[in-house]
Amino acid sequence: MKLNRWFVVFVVAFLVMVFVMEFQMPRRFSWNPTFSHTDKQPFGCAVFDSVLSASLPDGYEVTKKTLYQLRGEHRRMGILVVAEYLYNMSVTDVENLLAMAAEGSRILLVSGGMASCLSDSLHFSMDSNYHELTLREYAMRGLSLDTITWIADSVYDRKDYRLYPQLSNFGILLDTDSVKGRYLAVKPSRELGDEERRVPFSTAVAIPVGKGEVILSATPLAFTNYGILEGDIHHYVFRLLTQMKGLPIVRTEAYTPATAQEEQSPLRYFLSQPPLRWAVILSFLAILVMMVFTAKRRQRVIPIVEEPQNRSMEFVKLIGTLYYQKGDYRDLVMKQYAYLTETVRRVLQVDLNDRENDLRSFPVISAQTGVDEQEIAQLVDTLRRLADEEEKTVDEKTMRLLIGRMRHIRETIND
Repeated sequence: MKLNRWFVVFVVAFLVMVFVMEFQMPRRFSWNPTFSHTDKQPFGCAVFDSVLSASLPDGYEVTKKTLYQLRGEHRRMGILVVAEYLYNMSVTDVENLLAMAAEGSRILLVSGGMASCLSDSLHFSMDSNYHELTLREYAMRGLSLDTITWIADSVYDRKDYRLYPQLSNFGILLDTDSVKGRYLAVKPSRELGDEERRVPFSTAVAIPVGKGEVILSATPLAFTNYGILEGDIHHYVFRLLTQMKGLPIVRTEAYTPATAQEEQSPLRYFLSQPPLRWAVILSFLAILVMMVFTAKRRQRVIPIVEEPQNRSMEFVKLIGTLYYQKGDYRDLVMKQYAYLTETVRRVLQVDLNDRENDLRSFPVISAQTGVDEQEIAQLVDTLRRLADEEEKTVDEKTMRLLIGRMRHIRETIND
């Protein structure tokens, strides 16, 4: 029990030590953009969606419905689509997007690349400024930040925002000859367009469509957990969201790649389903309980049980030796006589104690054993006199002789 108790203490102490070490170790973040509602990594949207749900007065929700399904709800709303690239939007998606905007909805598309059918319909183009360094490497080197300037409008004054270049390396250029749009945010340090018409590098534009508006933003990483928590970026994000003021905002993940929506854990499917998640938790608890009880209830050594030995002959020899050492030869002869009487009665159905029937008994014994009838009569007569105590003593030689004759008769009868 003492060893088992120390084993349990060791297991518990080891688990506590592992938990403390895991808790104190620096967290490893994944900087892969997923824009997933369940991803709490920097470029996921779990925190982003939580903040917007608590901050937007007109309501905020996340769905996986397509633009076609959202149009079927027949209501004015603000639609938010955030993805690294939106090349997967089809012509049908663009048609429904423009139809909802014409009916009074406002759609905010945040991406670093748009489908060609969308850019052709809204008459815009996109450019990028590629950076070899990742955001983490750029920040560790302490390099300078880029500036995004919010152009003054009827709601907000002009304001500069400082962002890492990796968050604002895409630009949008409107074809002002074909569409009447307005620039919302630009990078004064860069310009786009041909030599005859140079415009600032724009990161957000608004294009009116019917009663509504389509808003394009080229800063998708700002609409993530990192963007909503880092510096003044969240002020820039809320200024863009204010363009849909007065409407309930719905963010759809229908155009986020399926691989990006998957969590990185190998148990992601089990953890995503409540019954399976509880099954995993209970399995780990059962393993822990089994470890504790296994340490407490160990298998005892099973002793080897030997087969009982037949010691009847040893007992008989021991008793005979005692009688022999005592020197009571008559008693030994009487016991052998009783044994003989029982054997004859059992095998030949002859009772030697019935003296009146000797004339029938002796011939039967003689016929069965081959011993002369007269010799049998003489032996039985001698034994009877000892039994009646007519002769009270027997010497050793006579004892051996009588027992030998009785043994011969018994063995012959049994054969």
